Amino acid sequence: MKKNLTRLAVVCLSILCGVVWGGVAQAQQRTALDVQEWAEGKVVLVTGDTLYGALTYYRTPDIVNVHHADGSMSSVSPVNVEYFIAQEMPSGRSYTFRTLNWDLDKPYSNFKKPTFFEELNRGALTLVVRESYVQRDGNGQAASSFYSDNALSNNEIRFSGQIKEQYYVLLPNNELIRLRNLRKDLHTLFGDKSKDVKSYIKLNKLEYEKPHELIAIINYFNVITNATGHVF
Repeated sequence: MKKNLTRLAVVCLSILCGVVWGGVAQAQQRTALDVQEWAEGKVVLVTGDTLYGALTYYRTPDIVNVHHADGSMSSVSPVNVEYFIAQEMPSGRSYTFRTLNWDLDKPYSNFKKPTFFEELNRGALTLVVRESYVQRDGNGQAASSFYSDNALSNNEIRFSGQIKEQYYVLLPNNELIRLRNLRKDLHTLFGDKSKDVKSYIKLNKLEYEKPHELIAIINYFNVITNATGHVF
């Protein structure tokens, strides 16, 4: 009975994640490949101060412009920011970005750069995402590639094929793990719960490549982890 209730709760959570992720299609406005705007938002600074206003996020340089009601503007970077929340109106759909110290995917480097990551869930395993970009020339050929943050809006079809999400897992000790192979790397992290998660995936016919189902898979692990008291 307890297992059935847990499964039902996470299935409902999976459906909710699908609804939320589906809202991305109407929730974001891209004015360029790596530039996104929201009608409302707040930025919490490392000083404890909070800035409110419309947000413009430039992912390549990792800069957020806050447009204040009086017409003034503030520009902030990850080194100044704890987190920021962007909100689409009138839907109220929100997006949370956290500043995390990132090794730029160079695991043997001691240098870690404060960087914005979009937070997709929260728990023992917290899924965060950045995007890789490929700019194309007039002939449709790839001209260059670079990394930045956030998720693609489905209605920005002119950027189709130029944006790919790169997922990471944030551990409780704030270590970032890049998921180069979603299935393999996640089940390594799932450890002795891997078999239970595989059963849940099979039962609910989930796919790692679908963002809302990926979130549901990790959320299920977090639920059964909390239920058993497992700690990393």
